[in-house]
Amino acid sequence: MHWTASLLLAACAALPVNAEVPMAFRGYWVPQAQRCDAQLGLVVKSDRLVLKNGTETRSFQDIVVCHSCVGGSKSDGIEIWLIPEFGTARPSPFIVRLNADRVLGEAKLDIKEDGLKQQFPLDAVPIKRCENRIPASRLP
Repeated sequence: MHWTASLLLAACAALPVNAEVPMAFRGYWVPQAQRCDAQLGLVVKSDRLVLKNGTETRSFQDIVVCHSCVGGSKSDGIEIWLIPEFGTARPSPFIVRLNADRVLGEAKLDIKEDGLKQQFPLDAVPIKRCENRIPASRLP
């Protein structure tokens, strides 16, 4: 799923958002086909998102949590978006769709930057949350 930055900005500008990721979604997320000790994954903290692939990491802040980006005023609130780098000079490099496609407990990343897609091959891959507490071995 590819979204244009202008459409996303226009849609989210009028919708309720906040900047702290809900506790239910914080933790370490890995591809569903992998075990929870996988080195490829996403760390979700209250105020930042970290892409991880082995020892390589990229951290993103300025997160907007959008509860109605899918469906606008008719949203049922099931799918929630995390949009990093929102409101900065550059467009958001990716979107995390929690409960993606209305599947509870599953998330998907829509990565816009080709370099990130290659470095962190998580684009459109269903991911699962392994644990709420992030073990030291998974911290960036």
